[in-house]
Amino acid sequence: MSTDYRPLTPIRMADLFDGRLEKLGVQEQHSDEATPNSKCLTDGRNFLWFYGNEEGLASAFTRYGDNAPQRILRAISQEFNVKIVSEYAPQYWGFSNEEEEAAFWREQNEKSEREFYNEVVKFVCGQNHNIKSGTIGMNQAEIAKRLIAESPDLLSENKRSDLIKAVNMVYQRDHATVVTLPDEELALVRMAATHEDDLPQA
Repeated sequence: MSTDYRPLTPIRMADLFDGRLEKLGVQEQHSDEATPNSKCLTDGRNFLWFYGNEEGLASAFTRYGDNAPQRILRAISQEFNVKIVSEYAPQYWGFSNEEEEAAFWREQNEKSEREFYNEVVKFVCGQNHNIKSGTIGMNQAEIAKRLIAESPDLLSENKRSDLIKAVNMVYQRDHATVVTLPDEELALVRMAATHEDDLPQA
């Protein structure tokens, strides 16, 4: 298990490993796995890996395993006067707060529903579509086709949300295995499923 962190203000990799953190009880942990752009700091018990980008900035900090790197993070924050956030914080992903993040996901969900609806309409009408055979999308499109056959009015644009809800309900009932994830893991799944260009820029 791992947790990623990043500073909200850029820090140079060279500065992190120039020895200035030693007065705060943090020093470089020498390792055969270290490279110029991948190094480790330790407080003598816990450790944190740092990864630099092409500009020489520490773009990510990663905690691996069960160690607790809070002392290391506090030392960096204090010495460089920066705020450090974990991947579970909205700011890590470029959002100002939870409300902004929630609004983003609502917008993404609406966009996804619109795209799916447009492809389903093409599928039901026998037109070329982008729904691939053997996918969940095809299972859902087949459900939509059956529902529309029973209630043709579901094909109208103003019934789009009703159709999506009905398709999801039938799919959950007949096909889905439901796994409940904690909020932190759910946030990671959402991020993994979102194209980087769609995310807000910090």
